[in-house]
Formats: sequence, structure tokens, C-alpha cells
Amino acid sequence: MRELAMRRRGSPPSHCLVEQHPAHWQITLFGIIMPIMDAATQFDPTAQSRMQRSVERILRALARVLMRQGIDYAAFSDIAKRVFVSVATEEFGIRSRPASKSRVALLTGINRREVARVQRLAERDAPMQVFNPALRLVSLWIRESAYRDDNGQPLELDVLGPEPSLEALRARACPDIPITAVTRELLQSGVARSADGDSTRPGRIALVTDAYVPREDVTAKLDLMGTDVAALLDTIGWNIDQPSAPRFQRKVSFNHLTQAGLRRLQTVAADSGMRLLKELDGELAQFTTDTGGQFAGLGIYVFSESGETDGG
Repeated sequence: MRELAMRRRGSPPSHCLVEQHPAHWQITLFGIIMPIMDAATQFDPTAQSRMQRSVERILRALARVLMRQGIDYAAFSDIAKRVFVSVATEEFGIRSRPASKSRVALLTGINRREVARVQRLAERDAPMQVFNPALRLVSLWIRESAYRDDNGQPLELDVLGPEPSLEALRARACPDIPITAVTRELLQSGVARSADGDSTRPGRIALVTDAYVPREDVTAKLDLMGTDVAALLDTIGWNIDQPSAPRFQRKVSFNHLTQAGLRRLQTVAADSGMRLLKELDGELAQFTTDTGGQFAGLGIYVFSESGETDGG
């Protein structure tokens, strides 16, 4: 590494040092190391303070959930470091190649030795893919024509037997999970009920909700949090980076909504929102495939700063 004092016209001032690295340059300004941005990392300096305020609001909501689940700052810091290194490596390389350790260090502010350590750990301890098969099973039950009656409503199903049956759905959605475990999950989550009076080992089962929304299983709800929040942030990031081809992103909010208004909001969102989601589910089912394609969809949620909506 060599340091060059820049004093030519149009150059950084004398308190700036430009340091040459094997694949790129960086500027040291008032002792702060900043990478020179390329096409993948350009940003508007005037947006930095707004970005920091937005991140703080996101982290306040996230910190509240983390601490309730017993995850402290040290654990969060380790997760954040791993993610920063992973994203910089995979998405900010040059000429479609993974970023070098030096580039990752420049982009993240993490020193090269620590970058190397994190990358080694990531290769050795790759996280398991989180997948809740109940989501797919209920989706098939609602969507497939063989599992709906003449009015388009989900059929009551025999637990065992040929299609249409819960066993046939299990074979498609989660073949490695025993039918008893699948039945128990659907009953305990409140998604389905026994249709023959046997609440422990029913021979026939009925769907009672329009979607899989776990009521008591906290781990399943946390899985949904990871998927849904990431999807919303991806859309916001896309709309910032691709203003000429934005994805739909809208909301309606009120500064001084009464408790009666909160209850009405919950009711309207649940009724109208579910109606729209079911309409889209039916319309787009013909465009889905068992392999390939993209993960895409539409999310609807109710929010309030107090967290109170008087509804489930």
C-alpha cells in the first residue's frame, strides 16, 4: 500500500490521502476510511442522515422483538457482521465475481482478518433453510380444484386414503413428516378442526381458516417475520434503486385514530385484505410451477405504534 498526497486541481484537499489497493482505491478523510464508490455502491451523501434515522426506527422495532426472545446485543452484532460480510461478498463484487476480502473490508468497515474469519465460519456453519411445510399444505388445500367443492370452498378431508385426502396433500407438501405430526400441527394451530368428533386422532378433518397463520407457535411466527420483513425491505430498496420501474408500495395511515377507528381498521383490513389475497391466489395459481420461477407476492398488514388493534 502506498499513500499519495493529492494537491492537483480537482484533487482531494491536502488532508485527504488516497490509498491504492490491489483492486480499488480508498480515500482517508480526517482519519475516516471511505471507499471510492463504483456503480454498485454509489449513494447520495445528502440522504445519509435520513437513512440513519430510518435504520434507527427499523432497529427499534427489531430490538424490541429480539430482547423479548432473549437475543442480546452481542448476538445481534455477530449476526449483523455475518450478514454484512455475506452481502458485500456476494452482491458487491466487480465484473460479476465475488468481492475480495479487501473490498469487503472497505465496504463494511470490518478489518480483513475478521472478514476472513467470518467467511470461514459461514462456510463451516451454513444455516439451515427454514421451511414451514404447513404453509404449502394449506395453500394446496385452498387452491387445488380437487380439494374444493362446487362453491369453491375447501372440502372436508379424510386424514388417510387416496386424493383428495390430508395424506395425499402431505405426500406433496412434506413427504418426510409423519401424517400424525401434520394433523397435530393443523389442529393445534387452529387452522383445522376434527370433523368426526375425535379431537386427538381424527379420521376426518376440516379447514376453518383461509390461510396458515400460527396462533401459538412462536417459532413459526418468527419464521414469517424473517420472510415478510425482508420482502418489504427488498421492495423499498428496489424502489430506491429502480425509480423508473417501481414495484407497487402504498399505505394509508392516520395520526390520531381513536380506539373505535383501530377496531374498524382491523375489521376492514381482515375482510377486504383476505378477499384480495384469495382473489390473487386464484388468479395467479395458473402461473406457478413446481420448479424454477421467482418468489413473489403481495403482503397486507395492520400497524399501530401502541401495538394495539383489538383484534387477532
